[in-house]
Amino acid sequence: MKHITRFFGILGLFLSLSAQAQFSAPTLSGTTDTVYIDLDTLGAAGVVAVYWDVLNGTEEALDLMVTRTLVDTVSPFNYPFETDENGMPFEGSYERFCWGQSCFNFGTDASPAIPGFFVTLEPGDTTDTFVSDFYPNGVTGTTTLQYCFHQDGPPSLGACHELTFVVTGSVDAVTSPAHAKTGIAQMMPNPASDAVQIRFENARDGVIEFRNLVGQVGRAEKVQAGATLQRLDLDGMADGIWLVSYKVEGVAVSTKRLVIR
Repeated sequence: MKHITRFFGILGLFLSLSAQAQFSAPTLSGTTDTVYIDLDTLGAAGVVAVYWDVLNGTEEALDLMVTRTLVDTVSPFNYPFETDENGMPFEGSYERFCWGQSCFNFGTDASPAIPGFFVTLEPGDTTDTFVSDFYPNGVTGTTTLQYCFHQDGPPSLGACHELTFVVTGSVDAVTSPAHAKTGIAQMMPNPASDAVQIRFENARDGVIEFRNLVGQVGRAEKVQAGATLQRLDLDGMADGIWLVSYKVEGVAVSTKRLVIR
Protein backbone atom coordinates (compact mmCIF):
# COMPACT_ATOMS: atom_id res chain seq x y z
CA MET A 1 0.00 0.00 0.00
CA LYS A 2 2.85 2.36 0.87
CA HIS A 3 4.44 1.68 -2.52
CA ILE A 4 1.17 2.49 -4.31
CA THR A 5 0.76 5.73 -2.36
CA ARG A 6 4.34 6.72 -3.10
CA PHE A 7 3.85 5.91 -6.81
CA PHE A 8 0.79 8.15 -7.13
CA GLY A 9 2.55 10.89 -5.18
CA ILE A 10 5.48 10.83 -7.58
CA LEU A 11 3.11 10.66 -10.56
CA GLY A 12 1.19 13.71 -9.30
CA LEU A 13 4.42 15.67 -8.86
CA PHE A 14 5.55 14.67 -12.37
CA LEU A 15 2.26 15.77 -13.93
CA SER A 16 2.38 19.07 -12.04
CA LEU A 17 5.92 19.80 -13.21
CA SER A 18 4.99 18.78 -16.77
CA ALA A 19 2.05 21.19 -16.77
CA GLN A 20 4.25 24.04 -15.57
CA ALA A 21 6.80 23.27 -18.27
CA GLN A 22 4.08 23.49 -20.94
CA PHE A 23 2.86 26.93 -19.87
CA SER A 24 5.30 29.78 -20.36
CA ALA A 25 4.48 33.09 -18.72
CA PRO A 26 4.68 36.54 -20.31
CA THR A 27 6.28 39.60 -18.69
CA LEU A 28 4.29 42.62 -17.49
CA SER A 29 5.56 46.16 -18.02
CA GLY A 30 4.38 49.52 -16.69
CA THR A 31 2.36 47.95 -13.90
CA THR A 32 0.91 50.07 -11.12
CA ASP A 33 0.37 48.84 -7.56
CA THR A 34 -1.95 51.55 -6.25
CA VAL A 35 -4.21 54.15 -7.85
CA TYR A 36 -5.54 57.04 -5.73
CA ILE A 37 -8.91 58.46 -6.77
CA ASP A 38 -10.62 61.63 -5.56
CA LEU A 39 -14.34 61.59 -6.31
CA ASP A 40 -14.34 65.40 -6.41
CA THR A 41 -11.95 65.48 -9.37
CA LEU A 42 -13.09 62.33 -11.16
CA GLY A 43 -14.11 63.05 -14.75
CA ALA A 44 -17.69 63.04 -15.96
CA ALA A 45 -17.32 59.48 -17.29
CA GLY A 46 -16.73 58.31 -13.73
CA VAL A 47 -14.02 55.85 -14.72
CA VAL A 48 -10.32 55.45 -13.98
CA ALA A 49 -8.41 53.53 -16.67
CA VAL A 50 -5.09 51.79 -16.01
CA TYR A 51 -2.94 50.52 -18.90
CA TRP A 52 -0.27 47.80 -18.81
CA ASP A 53 1.97 46.32 -21.49
CA VAL A 54 2.38 42.56 -21.83
CA LEU A 55 5.62 41.24 -23.36
CA ASN A 56 6.50 37.80 -24.64
CA GLY A 57 10.05 37.31 -23.45
CA THR A 58 10.05 33.58 -24.19
CA GLU A 59 11.23 31.72 -27.28
CA GLU A 60 7.78 30.49 -28.30
CA ALA A 61 4.49 32.06 -29.36
CA LEU A 62 1.98 32.63 -26.55
CA ASP A 63 -1.81 32.62 -26.92
CA LEU A 64 -2.86 34.66 -23.92
CA MET A 65 -6.09 35.28 -22.04
CA VAL A 66 -6.80 37.30 -18.88
CA THR A 67 -8.35 36.20 -15.58
CA ARG A 68 -9.49 38.79 -13.04
CA THR A 69 -9.86 37.94 -9.33
CA LEU A 70 -11.58 40.12 -6.72
CA VAL A 71 -9.06 40.11 -3.87
CA ASP A 72 -10.81 42.72 -1.72
CA THR A 73 -13.68 45.10 -2.49
CA VAL A 74 -15.51 48.07 -1.05
CA SER A 75 -19.07 47.70 0.17
CA PRO A 76 -21.32 47.88 -1.72
CA PHE A 77 -19.70 46.37 -4.81
CA ASN A 78 -21.86 45.63 -7.85
CA TYR A 79 -20.89 42.02 -8.57
CA PRO A 80 -22.33 40.12 -10.31
CA PHE A 81 -23.01 43.31 -12.23
CA GLU A 82 -26.67 44.33 -12.38
CA THR A 83 -28.65 47.29 -13.70
CA ASP A 84 -32.13 48.63 -13.06
CA GLU A 85 -34.98 48.68 -15.58
CA ASN A 86 -33.52 51.85 -17.10
CA GLY A 87 -30.11 50.28 -17.64
CA MET A 88 -28.49 52.22 -14.79
CA PRO A 89 -26.00 50.31 -12.60
CA PHE A 90 -27.17 49.28 -9.16
CA GLU A 91 -25.48 50.81 -6.11
CA GLY A 92 -21.82 49.97 -5.65
CA SER A 93 -18.49 50.21 -7.43
CA TYR A 94 -17.91 48.05 -10.48
CA GLU A 95 -15.22 47.19 -13.02
CA ARG A 96 -14.36 45.68 -16.36
CA PHE A 97 -11.26 45.05 -18.43
CA CYS A 98 -10.26 45.20 -22.08
CA TRP A 99 -7.98 42.74 -23.81
CA GLY A 100 -7.13 42.50 -27.47
CA GLN A 101 -9.98 43.85 -29.57
CA SER A 102 -12.63 43.44 -26.85
CA CYS A 103 -13.80 45.31 -23.77
CA PHE A 104 -15.73 42.69 -21.81
CA ASN A 105 -18.97 43.08 -19.89
CA PHE A 106 -18.82 44.58 -16.40
CA GLY A 107 -18.03 41.92 -13.82
CA THR A 108 -16.46 39.47 -16.29
CA ASP A 109 -14.08 37.11 -14.48
CA ALA A 110 -12.02 35.99 -17.47
CA SER A 111 -11.72 36.54 -21.19
CA PRO A 112 -13.14 33.57 -23.14
CA ALA A 113 -10.82 30.61 -23.70
CA ILE A 114 -11.62 30.76 -27.41
CA PRO A 115 -8.98 31.37 -30.12
CA GLY A 116 -10.78 34.47 -31.38
CA PHE A 117 -10.33 36.15 -27.98
CA PHE A 118 -6.70 35.17 -27.38
CA VAL A 119 -3.96 37.72 -27.93
CA THR A 120 -1.15 35.93 -29.74
CA LEU A 121 2.34 37.22 -29.05
CA GLU A 122 5.30 35.98 -31.04
CA PRO A 123 8.68 35.92 -29.24
CA GLY A 124 9.70 39.49 -28.48
CA ASP A 125 6.26 40.95 -29.24
CA THR A 126 4.41 43.35 -26.92
CA THR A 127 0.74 44.26 -26.68
CA ASP A 128 -0.67 47.41 -25.11
CA THR A 129 -4.31 46.36 -25.43
CA PHE A 130 -4.90 45.61 -21.73
CA VAL A 131 -6.97 48.19 -19.85
CA SER A 132 -8.44 47.97 -16.35
CA ASP A 133 -11.52 50.19 -16.00
CA PHE A 134 -12.69 50.95 -12.47
CA TYR A 135 -15.91 52.82 -11.69
CA PRO A 136 -16.12 54.02 -8.05
CA ASN A 137 -19.79 55.00 -8.55
CA GLY A 138 -19.71 57.28 -5.51
CA VAL A 139 -18.33 54.66 -3.08
CA THR A 140 -15.20 55.42 -1.04
CA GLY A 141 -12.80 52.77 0.20
CA THR A 142 -10.22 50.32 -1.10
CA THR A 143 -10.62 47.68 -3.79
CA THR A 144 -7.89 45.26 -4.87
CA LEU A 145 -8.07 43.32 -8.13
CA GLN A 146 -5.67 40.69 -9.42
CA TYR A 147 -5.07 40.17 -13.13
CA CYS A 148 -3.36 37.05 -14.48
CA PHE A 149 -2.16 36.84 -18.09
CA HIS A 150 -1.86 33.21 -19.09
CA GLN A 151 -2.34 30.52 -21.69
CA ASP A 152 -5.48 28.36 -21.59
CA GLY A 153 -4.94 26.62 -18.28
CA PRO A 154 -4.41 27.53 -14.61
CA PRO A 155 -4.11 31.33 -14.22
CA SER A 156 -1.42 30.85 -11.57
CA LEU A 157 0.96 29.57 -14.26
CA GLY A 158 0.88 32.95 -15.98
CA ALA A 159 2.02 36.42 -14.93
CA CYS A 160 -0.16 37.90 -12.17
CA HIS A 161 -0.26 41.35 -10.60
CA GLU A 162 -2.49 43.02 -8.00
CA LEU A 163 -3.91 46.50 -8.51
CA THR A 164 -5.42 48.52 -5.65
CA PHE A 165 -7.80 51.46 -6.05
CA VAL A 166 -8.02 53.85 -3.07
CA VAL A 167 -11.07 56.11 -3.36
CA THR A 168 -11.69 59.14 -1.15
CA GLY A 169 -14.57 61.59 -1.09
CA SER A 170 -12.31 64.63 -0.91
CA VAL A 171 -8.52 64.59 -0.87
CA ASP A 172 -8.54 67.54 1.52
CA ALA A 173 -10.34 65.34 4.03
CA VAL A 174 -7.96 62.37 4.02
CA THR A 175 -6.83 62.46 7.62
CA SER A 176 -5.82 59.73 10.04
CA PRO A 177 -7.67 60.06 13.39
CA ALA A 178 -4.52 59.06 15.27
CA HIS A 179 -2.76 62.21 14.03
CA ALA A 180 -5.72 64.57 13.65
CA LYS A 181 -3.81 67.55 15.05
CA THR A 182 -0.87 67.08 12.69
CA GLY A 183 -1.11 67.93 9.02
CA ILE A 184 -0.77 70.32 6.11
CA ALA A 185 -2.40 73.61 7.00
CA GLN A 186 -1.84 75.34 3.66
CA MET A 187 -0.02 75.08 0.32
CA MET A 188 0.76 78.23 -1.61
CA PRO A 189 0.65 79.19 -4.36
CA ASN A 190 -1.80 76.70 -5.78
CA PRO A 191 -1.64 76.37 -8.79
CA ALA A 192 2.15 76.55 -8.66
CA SER A 193 4.91 76.65 -11.26
CA ASP A 194 8.44 76.93 -9.89
CA ALA A 195 8.01 76.24 -6.18
CA VAL A 196 5.41 75.65 -3.49
CA GLN A 197 5.43 76.55 0.20
CA ILE A 198 3.82 74.11 2.60
CA ARG A 199 2.66 75.32 6.00
CA PHE A 200 2.40 72.62 8.67
CA GLU A 201 0.28 72.28 11.76
CA ASN A 202 2.06 70.66 14.72
CA ALA A 203 4.65 69.05 12.45
CA ARG A 204 6.31 65.80 13.46
CA ASP A 205 9.17 63.91 11.80
CA GLY A 206 7.79 62.61 8.55
CA VAL A 207 7.82 62.73 4.76
CA ILE A 208 6.07 64.78 2.10
CA GLU A 209 5.17 62.69 -0.97
CA PHE A 210 3.99 63.90 -4.36
CA ARG A 211 1.90 61.30 -6.21
CA ASN A 212 0.24 61.56 -9.60
CA LEU A 213 -3.33 60.36 -10.16
CA VAL A 214 -2.24 56.79 -10.83
CA GLY A 215 -0.35 56.64 -7.53
CA GLN A 216 3.21 56.95 -8.80
CA VAL A 217 5.55 58.83 -6.46
CA GLY A 218 7.16 61.75 -8.26
CA ARG A 219 9.05 63.14 -5.30
CA ALA A 220 9.56 62.69 -1.55
CA GLU A 221 11.05 65.15 0.96
CA LYS A 222 11.75 64.82 4.69
CA VAL A 223 9.88 66.96 7.22
CA GLN A 224 11.43 67.76 10.59
CA ALA A 225 9.45 67.93 13.80
CA GLY A 226 8.50 71.50 14.69
CA ALA A 227 8.69 72.79 11.11
CA THR A 228 6.11 75.44 10.31
CA LEU A 229 6.94 76.32 6.70
CA GLN A 230 8.86 74.40 4.04
CA ARG A 231 9.62 75.57 0.51
CA LEU A 232 9.96 72.92 -2.20
CA ASP A 233 11.26 73.51 -5.72
CA LEU A 234 9.14 71.94 -8.44
CA ASP A 235 11.91 71.55 -11.01
CA GLY A 236 11.38 68.39 -13.03
CA MET A 237 7.79 67.90 -11.89
CA ALA A 238 5.33 67.34 -14.73
CA ASP A 239 2.39 69.68 -15.17
CA GLY A 240 -0.92 68.37 -13.89
CA ILE A 241 -2.69 67.40 -10.69
CA TRP A 242 -0.59 65.99 -7.85
CA LEU A 243 -1.70 64.56 -4.51
CA VAL A 244 0.63 65.85 -1.80
CA SER A 245 0.62 63.60 1.26
CA TYR A 246 2.25 64.28 4.62
CA LYS A 247 3.20 60.94 6.17
CA VAL A 248 4.07 60.36 9.81
CA GLU A 249 5.26 56.88 10.83
CA GLY A 250 4.17 55.63 7.43
CA VAL A 251 0.62 56.95 7.80
CA ALA A 252 -0.73 59.67 5.49
CA VAL A 253 -2.09 62.09 8.10
CA SER A 254 -3.03 64.73 5.55
CA THR A 255 -3.36 64.92 1.77
CA LYS A 256 -4.02 67.96 -0.39
CA ARG A 257 -4.30 68.52 -4.10
CA LEU A 258 -1.68 70.62 -5.92
CA VAL A 259 -1.93 71.80 -9.50
CA ILE A 260 1.39 72.32 -11.29
CA ARG A 261 1.39 74.31 -14.51
